[in-house]
Amino acid sequence: MNTLNKIVLLSFALIVSGCVTVTDSRFSKKVDNEKAVENYVALGVAYIQDGNMPLARKKIERALEIAPESPAAHSAMATYWIERGEYDLAESEFKTALDYDADHSPTNYHYGRFLFVVRKAEKGCEYIKRAAADVDYTARVIAFENLGLCFSQFKQERLSIDAFERAWSLDSNSTISSLNLAAIYLQRNRIDIAKRWFDRFEASLKDQEREHSAASLYLGVALSKALRDKNAHASYAFKLRKRFPKSQEYKAYLASQR
Repeated sequence: MNTLNKIVLLSFALIVSGCVTVTDSRFSKKVDNEKAVENYVALGVAYIQDGNMPLARKKIERALEIAPESPAAHSAMATYWIERGEYDLAESEFKTALDYDADHSPTNYHYGRFLFVVRKAEKGCEYIKRAAADVDYTARVIAFENLGLCFSQFKQERLSIDAFERAWSLDSNSTISSLNLAAIYLQRNRIDIAKRWFDRFEASLKDQEREHSAASLYLGVALSKALRDKNAHASYAFKLRKRFPKSQEYKAYLASQR
């Protein structure tokens, strides 16, 4: 499963996780149409996560039979088509979902992420922005993080900073935000601000008992070099070589030493 699919499924899971306990036995009970659609969508997404694509499609199609105008069901079907690599069909489902409800935040987020990652389209940022603006959206932090990444890809640095800072203000453990802010300020040669954001990033890693990635170690190398901290520079470089010897970041580090 590629990165896009994982992100889509993760954020979709955030939306439906509070709705139901996903078991087939639930469907033997008499439930109203709205709850039934929630149940079938949740079950379809769970089957996608398990790699059971035939059952995933069957459950999502059942939701659509009950409620043909459900944006959640159409968005779930788009997720199914993304997993199958059928991007045109996925986009069609996203558009249908938004035709029924243009303010459906999960669809705005997923469709924006799809446009940004797959279609390489700048308009994806606008859809993600709509989702991030919804104060009741359960995946709002993720939306702001991806909005920052989207703006960054399209060289809108000021907007990218604003989005990452907003994500971090909502969740101070947003490592995506703190790491990217450190990188942006380092590029701007604002070493003091970059150091502050990198320190926050490392504090979050410690709190969450997580390890550095190749990208974060490479940034640590670059930042410590800018700070003229030889000990830190050597430490980050050693960890990068030890943990990620085949990474593009380590290759870039070796090239910079020539």
